[in-house]
Amino acid sequence: MEFITKKTSELTQEELQQLSDLFEEVFERPSTVEGFLSSYTSNYLGGSFHTLIIKDGKIVGANSLVPIEYYVDDKKMLFINSGGTMISKHSRGLENFYDMISESYRYLKENGYGAYVGFPNDNSYPLFIGTKLMKDIGKMYTYMLPYRVGGVKKKLKLLNPLSKLFCQCYSVVSGWFASDKVVSFKIHKAHETFDDYRYKKNNGNYVSLNIGRGKAYYRIANHDDVRTAFIVDVTEKSAKNFQRTVREILKREKKNMDLILYVGNLPFSGHGLIRIPRKYEPKNFYFTGHIFDEKAIDKKMFYDFNSWDVNLSNYDLI
Repeated sequence: MEFITKKTSELTQEELQQLSDLFEEVFERPSTVEGFLSSYTSNYLGGSFHTLIIKDGKIVGANSLVPIEYYVDDKKMLFINSGGTMISKHSRGLENFYDMISESYRYLKENGYGAYVGFPNDNSYPLFIGTKLMKDIGKMYTYMLPYRVGGVKKKLKLLNPLSKLFCQCYSVVSGWFASDKVVSFKIHKAHETFDDYRYKKNNGNYVSLNIGRGKAYYRIANHDDVRTAFIVDVTEKSAKNFQRTVREILKREKKNMDLILYVGNLPFSGHGLIRIPRKYEPKNFYFTGHIFDEKAIDKKMFYDFNSWDVNLSNYDLI
């Protein structure tokens, strides 16, 4: 096995095709070279990094690394978001996994990146935590509003008029108690180098709203056969701005969606959504990290989930 790290621009056409094929094998979803390039060039550097496992001249594993700027206590730092980890079923094993991630860390540390954050799935989460390659920061919460409940549960179709009425009333009443105070997080994305690139992904199929002093971004997608309006991010996070976002989506998209969904951490009420209890969440959204520059980053702050402004904009799902 050979473990090497390349920039996206250094990958050959053959390597790009192999990575696309490996994605289809591992995740059992369609992939194209064009889609791969869109995912890993839509950032302020115009490219990412890819740690490859090569066996007999063929890529059998990859860990993709997406550069992103974060503010840490108002100081801008270079971080890496995990863009995806995959290993062919014929080459899986703890040793290969460990050696691949270790090569990623060597490369990132040598090139001045302060930290690495990731959103592992149910399969890779215990590997990252068990090998101590990453530490747990927390789990994002899931918030929703079931506008057309029959679209979520087919057998409840007759209750659609009631769910529509409930959502309209709930969003209005939430506004009565919503505060305009914008919450500031100790660690947050540098929107000036993030937003313009992030929302070019998926063919730029996102809607941008001017909400208060900031912006809201959402996307309509069919997820598990449910037409879902994913609130990807709201840049100025206040209860009032989220409530305004929910109201605007209800106004614009009532014919196109059945459910409004937000994944993240909202440290306030009156946002117009309902937080799903942990035991009923449809998916685990793990959030993990690893510090390279321990002199510049306070560990206690970094591994405290409440320090972070994190949501689906950091995640590769939508």
